[in-house]
Amino acid sequence: MQVLGGGRLTGKVGSFDVGLLSIQTGEEESLGAVSTNFTLLRLKRDLLGQSNVGVIFENRSESLAAPGESNQAWGIDGAFVLNDEMNAVTYYTRSHTPGREGNDQSYRARFNYDADLMGGSVDYLVVGDDFNPEMGFVRRLGFRHSSLGARFSPRPASISWIRRMNFHADIGYFENDLDRYVESRDRGGRIELDLENGDGFSLNANDYYEFLSGSEQISGALFEAGRYAYTDYEIGYQFGPQRPWQGDLSVRWGEFYSGERLSVGIGSGRVEVSPQLSVEPSLEFNWLDLPQQTEPGEFDQHVARTRVTYTMTPRAYVSGLVQYSTGSETLSGNFRLRWEWAPGSELFIVYTEDRNTDMLGDRWSELSTRGLVVKVTRLFRP
Repeated sequence: MQVLGGGRLTGKVGSFDVGLLSIQTGEEESLGAVSTNFTLLRLKRDLLGQSNVGVIFENRSESLAAPGESNQAWGIDGAFVLNDEMNAVTYYTRSHTPGREGNDQSYRARFNYDADLMGGSVDYLVVGDDFNPEMGFVRRLGFRHSSLGARFSPRPASISWIRRMNFHADIGYFENDLDRYVESRDRGGRIELDLENGDGFSLNANDYYEFLSGSEQISGALFEAGRYAYTDYEIGYQFGPQRPWQGDLSVRWGEFYSGERLSVGIGSGRVEVSPQLSVEPSLEFNWLDLPQQTEPGEFDQHVARTRVTYTMTPRAYVSGLVQYSTGSETLSGNFRLRWEWAPGSELFIVYTEDRNTDMLGDRWSELSTRGLVVKVTRLFRP
């Protein structure tokens, strides 16, 4: 989509932090897109040191859900730090889209207690069926989510090689906002060991419940409507930042809906080749054994990813990322340059490319998307 122009304003007016953004896009007949203005206003005020309250307003001049009409969303939010161990966050927001009035609100309240020996959290989130903020993104509509978590973290003086033990228990529910039946539930327990050498060890056990109101495709397989209950386990080891190479090793096994799954992962990997050059490899293998498969390995999904970063100076670096996924049969890559050419002023160049590798004939891939973005910022000081 073509961006014709726009502007951004940030600063402080009295005791309020102010942010204003406006962007105008052009018409694109091949995509069915009309010229649209996007405007956002954000106000925030600090309270009692570390707490704050704020309001937000969004306007899209051409609605996607109601062609020829506009779409708006507004909200109020707050983050409150009660002391060093307790905090709370909350918000209330509504949207306005012609033809989608009614259950067009979303709200949330979360309380968190995080002390050294123990901790816990309570969270409640509601998103209505008609909630439609078209300048944002909502992954799921028409649900109520409730969750509860608890942690106990003793420091055993009698075990010299363990710095801290963390015992976690969590439970979460997704309920249908209108009929209030349980759509999904997850319960889990986790043990984490922080070792004296900086490494970590973890062991998880999780229990899931899913209600599918209709047929749904998950991980490439089609699951029929019905209730599914399953359990899985995971063991992991984390190599700490004290090592020249870092990363997480994990193995996950157990049930997956009406079948079984085995996953092996190497994540958050980082190898310091030199003070300027680093390589971050990541591998994930997922073997699925499902009743729907007609041949072994039909729904297996594997992902390989590598990022290379070279820091030329404290103010400039280049990085490249390459990723291949067997599930989507795509090869993706991007190149990024960042240069702070003056204090607070930066140049960004980003090139991205996605290729489809599920091809026939003598071609190993076909170009799907390609993009180039150049961004220059200049900081003006009074």
